[in-house]
Amino acid sequence: MSDSGTGGWQNEPFAVEVKAGETRAFCMCGQSKTGPFCDGSHVTTDKLPEVVTFDEDKTVYICGCQQSGNRPYCDGTHMTLSD
Repeated sequence: MSDSGTGGWQNEPFAVEVKAGETRAFCMCGQSKTGPFCDGSHVTTDKLPEVVTFDEDKTVYICGCQQSGNRPYCDGTHMTLSD
């Protein structure tokens, strides 16, 4: 997994159901084996996870390609990447 090129976990967003009051840590280093969630792999990098506490029950769309300009959220960039 990589933070550059077209590397990533998958070429579409992860639909993640969250609940009000729930806190999730999303991988920002691109090395997590449990993407899009942080598994602690960032300890060998200078990047930290994006920790988000949600204020309502909802579905969030988390970047799977690791190229979104709005990470950890999907911004549609995956649709412009070649395989």
